[in-house]
Amino acid sequence: MILLKKNLLLNILLTFLYALVTLIFVLHHEIWADEAQVWLLAKNLSVFELFKHLVNEGHPSFFYLLVMPFAKVFSPIFGANAIISMQLICWLASVGAVFFILQFSPFNNFLKTAIILSSGFLYFFPVIARSYSILPILIFACAILYKKIKENPKLYAIPYAIVLALCANTHVITFMFVFLLGIFFVYDSCVKEKIITKQNIIAALIIFLSLAAVVIQLLGTFSQNGSIRFDIHNLWTETTKTFSLFFLNSVGLVYKSMFDKMHVTFVAASAAITMFFIFVLLFVQLWFTQKRMAFLAFLSIGFQFFIYITSYKAMLYQTRIFSAYIILIFCFWIAFQDERFKESVKIFGKKSLNMTLGIFFLMTFFCGLHAVFLDMMFNYSSAKQTADFLERNISKEAVVFPNIDAFGLAVYAFAPDVRFFSIYKDKDIKYMQWYTPGVYPDSVFSHMVETKIKENKFKKTYILVSSVMNVQHLEKTIPDKYKLVFKSNPSIATGEAFRVYEYTEGNKK
Repeated sequence: MILLKKNLLLNILLTFLYALVTLIFVLHHEIWADEAQVWLLAKNLSVFELFKHLVNEGHPSFFYLLVMPFAKVFSPIFGANAIISMQLICWLASVGAVFFILQFSPFNNFLKTAIILSSGFLYFFPVIARSYSILPILIFACAILYKKIKENPKLYAIPYAIVLALCANTHVITFMFVFLLGIFFVYDSCVKEKIITKQNIIAALIIFLSLAAVVIQLLGTFSQNGSIRFDIHNLWTETTKTFSLFFLNSVGLVYKSMFDKMHVTFVAASAAITMFFIFVLLFVQLWFTQKRMAFLAFLSIGFQFFIYITSYKAMLYQTRIFSAYIILIFCFWIAFQDERFKESVKIFGKKSLNMTLGIFFLMTFFCGLHAVFLDMMFNYSSAKQTADFLERNISKEAVVFPNIDAFGLAVYAFAPDVRFFSIYKDKDIKYMQWYTPGVYPDSVFSHMVETKIKENKFKKTYILVSSVMNVQHLEKTIPDKYKLVFKSNPSIATGEAFRVYEYTEGNKK
């Protein structure tokens, strides 16, 4: 009992230290477009409107509903500063996940430390405010409850089902994971053990109805979201890209630069190959240790990769792909708790398996450290800097025309009092709908701005230009009508450095 209390106090202390360090990173991080979109939807839509819109997002509802009360209550009071509440939700979820690892996982101290220092927990999950940032705490809660439902199914079956339901409705990449665990639950309780109780029936209904809810929410996404398309063209290239990004979590490289330049450094290639062979060995060991978990890992991670390769090509980030690592942690968590686990099986004993898994996760530390360094030294997005300029320097009646609606999302979130008008949709921008048509050339965009100014009789007008555009061409084509009034710092996020131009001809008194 005394030892347990000491371990609990030590784990609380270590969790507190982790929370303190990562909070520094969170407070320094400036949200970018994808993060801002969640906040804008939660702030501007009702629950009914949100569910209607989700098919356009390609994401289920739980994270949006979690953020919504904070956006509704705090935005009128604190304005753009209220966005920190969304960031703190993800940070707290990561802190909770780390405590679960320290207190409840069957791993040794080396492996626990390696997981906590991995790129996912050092940076991606606590700092980037996206729905997959809350997946670790949900998946680790599933791991804790997985064993407990066998010990006391009446008490734990429904809580287990609820956590799985939340997991399924957090991100579509967990669909196969939840589906398979639902099948395992039904087989173990109702078929194998023949324990058909009210609690088990309710739990099974919760799991599979939650999966049905995901399908209902997202049915039609391919036709409504221009960024998510089922496409098997360039299958080899997309497959190579996905697997490379998964294994290049060991170094601080971005996969795009690797493929654009067709160049991989010796260190990066060596690290990726090393991680690949360790991963294969780990999977073979998992197969010999517990085939059910090997089956779960293969299909769940494979399903994630299938989505990345065929549908999420434009949105393949290290932050998202690290969710596959979380599935791996879950599977070994359950395997280590299996009473049939032997000290020496085929490849690794338990001690050497802890060491090998630890090395696998510790190798990603460099990628996380690199991400922390960049975010601390530079602007992840320069949207807040740009929004601050707009809030301070343009009048209330002024209208701002973004040249690309999507890249300005974080600017809209940080400048709630500024009016942003979409040339593409012919209305004010409150959030993004992803079926927006392609970007107009500079000359066409300029003509459209002038047309809208005349049609709506706007008095003061500006254009917000994303760094993804060739601003030199813009300045050369319309030098007499547009004056550069602001230029932000560079950004880490693509396209999120900005320039603001004043339409001087329209703004003359």
